[in-house]
Amino acid sequence: MKNIKIFSKDWLQLHPYTQSDETDLYYTYVANRIHQLLYETRLGYSFEKEETKEISLRLAAYFEDVISGLNIWRSFILEYKKLFGTYLPFYLVSDNYYEDEVNLEDIRFLLWHYTQQYHGARKGTFVSPDNQANEDSARKIYDFFCDEWTVAPENEKMQKLFAPETRYEDETVFNNLIHWFHYNSYLFTDSNEELTETVKAYWKMNPMERGNDEVVILHNALAHFSKTAMLAYTSPKWLSLIMPESHPDYALFAKRGAETQEATLPVAADEEEKIKQQIEKFREKAGDKKILYFESKKEVAAFIENELDIREDLHLEQIYQMQLALYASEKDGLQLILHGVECIKDENNPYYNQKIAAEQAIAYFIVKQVSIDFLYTMAENHMLDDAQAKSLISEARSKAIVQDNWQFISRYFLREYK
Repeated sequence: MKNIKIFSKDWLQLHPYTQSDETDLYYTYVANRIHQLLYETRLGYSFEKEETKEISLRLAAYFEDVISGLNIWRSFILEYKKLFGTYLPFYLVSDNYYEDEVNLEDIRFLLWHYTQQYHGARKGTFVSPDNQANEDSARKIYDFFCDEWTVAPENEKMQKLFAPETRYEDETVFNNLIHWFHYNSYLFTDSNEELTETVKAYWKMNPMERGNDEVVILHNALAHFSKTAMLAYTSPKWLSLIMPESHPDYALFAKRGAETQEATLPVAADEEEKIKQQIEKFREKAGDKKILYFESKKEVAAFIENELDIREDLHLEQIYQMQLALYASEKDGLQLILHGVECIKDENNPYYNQKIAAEQAIAYFIVKQVSIDFLYTMAENHMLDDAQAKSLISEARSKAIVQDNWQFISRYFLREYK
């Protein structure tokens, strides 16, 4: 192949072994061909050069996964269908969609995912899943995969990861698998960046503890407990879905998956009681209103102190915004909404602006502005019905992208769910 951009050493970075063989060379070829196709459709020019290489490698790894029956991608689509009744967000699947084969819709979604993770994150924007270059690239890559389907080799080394003869009772062996999956598998692009930012933040708060031991501890903790963009599941949770139930260590994976997914910071009894009292006082004054609106922080402060008789420090002295809103969260108690009040479609909201809401309401699902339980309350009560994403297909499609997929979008960006 001319103009080789990707080499075996690049391919091995997505794998838990260091020595390449003929199978690895084949998939390196696949990655290079995908790389060419991305530039043929001009989608490749949307990314930095290294990002285009990463996307090509990860799509080749998806192909390897399906060919080898590793169950990584299949676990995602089956879990998504279990939760939401369809295989994928954004895209309706055709009658020719098969759980154990490559599908055009899968490639379209993965291209959206990688575009969002690289281009979207860098630009601070939500990437439309209807991008034409995305669709053109997906079709070319799908056709290429179909041409290669009968000759593509299974990766036996990867199959051994999930084979019954490979045991995980040893904690080191178990952790090695978790670490590879979280930091180097093809699904997740931002785990290493999160580790870097977490270490920097820790060192800033603890300047006397800048040793390697702290990095190792944080590296392990994030691999086990950090929520991924894919459904806000931890890596152990995903591995519990990927590992066959027939595997002798399946119970271990199921246990760790549940533990890490359900792990939360403990709440003191006095804090629980304070939240309960705040909710009761708010509901007593608000009646059936879920949100109360105020022109200024002075009005909010007077209401909290005089009407609710609450002496809670909501850091009002740090607030400069006008047009604020107040609600009571089941999880966090009394909370302020500082941004996007105009986007809340509520008959009691004097500041609601449909034009602003159409442009900005999607921010509620991609940037944390309210607690996750109250976000669900707002969505389920149609307070964010104007939220939409750009699509050239139609205005109805623009709305459907968000309204039909808001739970996935909020899990993807906020890494939380109710």
